[in-house]
Amino acid sequence: MPPKPKFSKNEIIRSALDLVREKGPESLTAREVGKRLGVSSSPIFTFFKDMDELKNAVKVSAKEKFDEYMLVAENFYPSYKKRGMQFVRFAGEEPQLFKLLFMEKGNGDKSFDIAIEYIPFGKQDDINIIKRDYAANDEQALRLFDQMWIYTYGLCVLTATGVCSFSEKETAQRLGEIFRGMVEVIHSDPNWKMGILPMENTDEGLDQTKKQSPKFNKQ
Repeated sequence: MPPKPKFSKNEIIRSALDLVREKGPESLTAREVGKRLGVSSSPIFTFFKDMDELKNAVKVSAKEKFDEYMLVAENFYPSYKKRGMQFVRFAGEEPQLFKLLFMEKGNGDKSFDIAIEYIPFGKQDDINIIKRDYAANDEQALRLFDQMWIYTYGLCVLTATGVCSFSEKETAQRLGEIFRGMVEVIHSDPNWKMGILPMENTDEGLDQTKKQSPKFNKQ
């Protein structure tokens, strides 16, 4: 009869999660997890076929913690803004888990629309809240989500990497300004082209810019 494992599967996952929280995603190796448990790496593979399987289990556990942060927003209004603030808060309070979930390096071959489907954020939750609270249609909600998520993600990365620290009040103000600007964009004249390509500062370049949008005025 084989000896009874010294640690349970959940204990290994919790230990691996704590390891990531303290030392970062790059520390998640069989050797480091075993060292933290005070054993060799062998017991790990009693429950997991390889380290990728353990890493995925740790991500699931990290996502559960992230979801706890986001769930708080339902008790606030505007809840969409609170979700953004909670996103930034998670990045500040759990920077290593943020990196594990949201900063895994890709190969750069995906568009934003495709990449966001692979990120464990909850895109549809945001879109549903936007539609519910702001009477937005599908297209408007998607445009708001795309731009607000990218901006909020930027705040999160600055926070998680220790480049900046944002107070709750500052986060609320920054998100509010960008949201208000996006609402203006969505309800603006559809003939106003936002994607003007910069041209050389010459008469010919100015003419080409005006052709891109008749509402353009050189300041």
